[in-house]
Amino acid sequence: MSGNAIQIPTETPTPPPQQWAPLALGFRPFFLLGIWFAVVLMLISLAGFTTGIWHYNYFELSLWHAHEMVFGYATAVIAGFLLTSVRNWTGLNTPTGLSLGLLLLLWLLPRFISAMPFIPAPLFAMLDILFLPTLSIVLGRLILKAEQSRNYPIPIILLLLGLCNGAVHLEVLALVDNIATQAMQIAVCLIMALVALIGGRVVPFFMKGAIGIRPEENKRIEQLALPSVLLVAITIAIGHTWLICIAALFTTLIHAIRLFGWFDRAILKQPMLWVLHIGYAWLVAGFLVYGCSVVLDLPIIHAIHAWTLGGIGIFTLGMMSRVALGHTGRAIQALPWIPTAFMLLLLATLVRVLLPMIEPGLLDSSIHISTSCWIVAFTIVGIRYSSILLRSRVDGNLG
Repeated sequence: MSGNAIQIPTETPTPPPQQWAPLALGFRPFFLLGIWFAVVLMLISLAGFTTGIWHYNYFELSLWHAHEMVFGYATAVIAGFLLTSVRNWTGLNTPTGLSLGLLLLLWLLPRFISAMPFIPAPLFAMLDILFLPTLSIVLGRLILKAEQSRNYPIPIILLLLGLCNGAVHLEVLALVDNIATQAMQIAVCLIMALVALIGGRVVPFFMKGAIGIRPEENKRIEQLALPSVLLVAITIAIGHTWLICIAALFTTLIHAIRLFGWFDRAILKQPMLWVLHIGYAWLVAGFLVYGCSVVLDLPIIHAIHAWTLGGIGIFTLGMMSRVALGHTGRAIQALPWIPTAFMLLLLATLVRVLLPMIEPGLLDSSIHISTSCWIVAFTIVGIRYSSILLRSRVDGNLG
């Protein structure tokens, strides 16, 4: 019997050594470059707004700042998340390796060459417009193949975002007048639609995993969540003041009820949860401020910053922080200094939205404080997450 004894190993298996894996899955390169681009974007913006000096660019400074926030930073995070999630949803492979690298290059090149005066403007416009339709086709093909009708809105919204980008370029190229501002507002609203769609799926799921509580679904509210946001985008396109106001306030109500239904005290102890709730709260606030602004003839920019700094900035920072941990085989726990980054971004949003509303003379101060907080927050996240995004999973699995 002793000669045939089964040997039971007593040592814990050593995890495989980590290798470089920047193109192993879509979230890795797009999150990594998106985070650091967010720092560069705000550094250049702050320098330009402070000094009044703006290097030659295809865009003038304020439009460049807005365009790159939406079609640079936000689009990178959206691409990284969807290239990862669609793979999970459909069970089909999304681009990795060389094909992912080429897709990344299609996003990255326009970020650089807009400042190169020797690039013909129409050529730059064509290159910049290509990324979103390409991403839509890549993801749409997989969603159609998997016959997932609930995901059909995703490639459609990406195409609509591409059309908004095209409209901005038409004005810059002097082919159409007075369309860029409206197109940018619609684009931000469409990103809020993606936040609403994705948030409705992941926030309850993340709550179940972190605190063991999945909020009860209000079916009517869930049915209205995405259409209500798209309704606001449609009314902005129409341009009728009272239609915009009614749609925006209706959307505020729908998403406030949704957010209230998600709340549980236990999330206050979980930074990786409360950051998503705070980001979503700014989505709600943005619709409220937008609806009031159009009828009271107040600056729309306050609503736009509620959406971009809060609804986009805070929510996406929370999503990236969580997705990067989960998809590299790590525990979903806030890394050191990450809650500080979340709080700095909340401060940036509060200062940029509320200070100029209370006292317009504080606009310059709000820009300096808010931008500085944003830069520090994203620098913290970049330092903490760069090696995580560049190296292979700690559990040895692919992805």
